[in-house]
Amino acid sequence: MFFKSLIIIISIFIFSCQPIEVISPVEFDTSKLEKISINAKEKVIQNNYDPLFSKENIESQISNPPITILEDWLSSNVINFGNQNKLVINILDASILKKEIDNLNAKQFEEKIIFSYEVFLLVEYYLYDDSDYLLANTTVEITRSTTSQKYISLNEKELIINDLLIKAQKDFVNESKSMLKLYMAPYLQ
Repeated sequence: MFFKSLIIIISIFIFSCQPIEVISPVEFDTSKLEKISINAKEKVIQNNYDPLFSKENIESQISNPPITILEDWLSSNVINFGNQNKLVINILDASILKKEIDNLNAKQFEEKIIFSYEVFLLVEYYLYDDSDYLLANTTVEITRSTTSQKYISLNEKELIINDLLIKAQKDFVNESKSMLKLYMAPYLQ
């Protein structure tokens, strides 16, 4: 009887000592994203985004807000070359929202309320000649969203948001390349 109890206690102890999954932090490295080269002597990035501080807007609560990631990519990966023209990039929106929504697909023991996270990026590209005549322009707009359970750890929440931001930035880069090829092809390298 003593040995059975000892075996049960040892078994419980061994199973309780299982390793904890450690999730590595997400890195934002814009140098790994694609680059765009455009024939312009000068590049001007104007941040015209004025965030609305509300319960749903969580930019101030995260370590890497979308505006920081977007500005970093635009300054380091949109490369200007040549000795004429001016590229003006207007950032109009770079928001991330968190909303409580009903979980319509919830089963019996699942949460009835979940969180929805949505990133929205809106940027205008203008290319002017040296006389300030508009040569070409385009607008790039992307939206990406995801959901999570309502009761998750801070680490899980940060990972979900960072993953969403990385995917949104990749979408933005792809859409920028597509729109610039469509409307500014003669000025691209």
